[in-house]
Amino acid sequence: MDAMGEPSLASVGLTGPGTGCLCPQCHAPQGDRRAVLLRPVAPSSVWTVRTAGPHGVGHGDRDGSRTARNPRSADTGQGSTVTGTQQQVPWWHEDGGFFGDLYREADHSLHTFFAGDRGNDARTEAEAAGVVRLCGLSRGDRVLDCPCGYGRHSVALARHGLHVTGVDINREFLRTARSAGRQCPSVDFQHADMRALPPIEPVDAVVNLFYSFGFFSPEEDLEVLRGFVRCLKPGGRFLMHTMVTVPALLTGRIPAEETRPLAGGGTLTIHRRLNEETMREEGQWTLTDPGGHRRTTAPYDVRIYHAEEFAALCRTAGFTDVRLYGGWDGAQPYHDDSPCLIAVATL
Repeated sequence: MDAMGEPSLASVGLTGPGTGCLCPQCHAPQGDRRAVLLRPVAPSSVWTVRTAGPHGVGHGDRDGSRTARNPRSADTGQGSTVTGTQQQVPWWHEDGGFFGDLYREADHSLHTFFAGDRGNDARTEAEAAGVVRLCGLSRGDRVLDCPCGYGRHSVALARHGLHVTGVDINREFLRTARSAGRQCPSVDFQHADMRALPPIEPVDAVVNLFYSFGFFSPEEDLEVLRGFVRCLKPGGRFLMHTMVTVPALLTGRIPAEETRPLAGGGTLTIHRRLNEETMREEGQWTLTDPGGHRRTTAPYDVRIYHAEEFAALCRTAGFTDVRLYGGWDGAQPYHDDSPCLIAVATL
């Protein structure tokens, strides 16, 4: 128990050797632990930025520096900048160099991890229909989509007759989302850090889709889940979906390097590795246009939770029942060979 009388990470086994995960592999002697070095990538997922001018927004420099707002502006509400000083911007921030135009272009790859040849629109609709099915939603129910990115799932869910609030820290993505949702009066979008959610009307479901959990430390990830609990009605459900699982990385089903064709005619190349000590996937994306010009995102790193480890984290946050599925139809429980992990936790 922690000082507030709530279960701590240590009390549920989330603070063990190196990673704190629950699996036997991570608690085995060092010599018995399986090496998980896929490909070296840039060692840091934090960009050094140079603030300049009152607006604090600029382009990435050749040395990797960027002009940025205060990275905690969504928490403080200040959005301030300090001219001529250095700031550290995390990769997931709107000025962090990952979630921008390159990400949106890459998200329209013609192939995804295990979805065959379905394009982005078909994948989005399948995922939205799966959310409705697994969360037991009906027309008129309320949903929080967090983080919502540029709104592709929020708008799709609204078209199923749901009232959707999308929350994201990225202002440019939210502008795109509002434009996409202008024909859907039942969807609205708000700017916030998901560690400090704005007040909203209680919802029937919270969804966290497409590999959008694990950006922070395990302690902060737990606080994110507790924030979701506070948004839910009694008996409400939280759904987390990811294609990136520990078994998929260990077995090579998600390879250390892969290249996918893009809808615009270029290619996306992803380099990644699983850091065995932190259990974080570290990677970087490179987009190559048809003329051979290359553009590279900032490096990223995401905590990859084992399925039962994530279920334990949900229970610590206050959920009473957690079910793990291996697909959107809900027909099969999750197992190590599943193409994705979908956790549905009930309050």
